[in-house]
Formats: sequence, structure tokens, C-alpha cells
Amino acid sequence: MAEEQAKKELTVKKLRDRGVKPREEVIEMAKEQRKIIKQISECLKAGPKTIPEIASEINMPVGIVAWYVLTMFKYGQVEPGEEIDGYYKYKLVAKGGGK
Repeated sequence: MAEEQAKKELTVKKLRDRGVKPREEVIEMAKEQRKIIKQISECLKAGPKTIPEIASEINMPVGIVAWYVLTMFKYGQVEPGEEIDGYYKYKLVAKGGGK
């Protein structure tokens, strides 16, 4: 895994050295994604919540929140807990517990 990270950093460094910069819209999209993930993470710090509860609390459509929560699950940032009325209550995974 460390080898993959080193290879990735090397690629990024080579591109930077050549003066290649990402497009502005890509940078903005990445910033927006990080902002949404941070909002969801902050929301879950108070305790486990369902996707509709998270969506309501951060004032965002349920479908978008579902996509982000499930992506966070895929990468080991959240995990489902108990199920209530057909919805899992998601909670944050302790740092270092990811995949």
C-alpha cells in the first residue's frame, strides 16, 4: 500500500513539474465533496443517525446524502448499526479502522 501511495505522489509530482494543473471545475467539485463529507461526519459525531435524519439535519436531499453515506461506508468511514423502520443508523468508524 505504501508503494501505491509513493507511486501516486510521484505521478502528481511529475504532473506538477510539467506545469499541469487540474481544471478549475474539478477543484471546485472536490472542495464541494469534501465539504459534504465533513457535514455528514460532523452530524454523526453526535451519535448514530439514519440517512433521512442526516439529510434533514444538514438540509440536503436524501438521495445525495445516501450516495455520500454509502460511499463513506465503502471506504470504511461509517458503518451501519441498528435498523429502525427499514433504515440503518450509521455511525462514524474510529480513525484507523478503515479499509
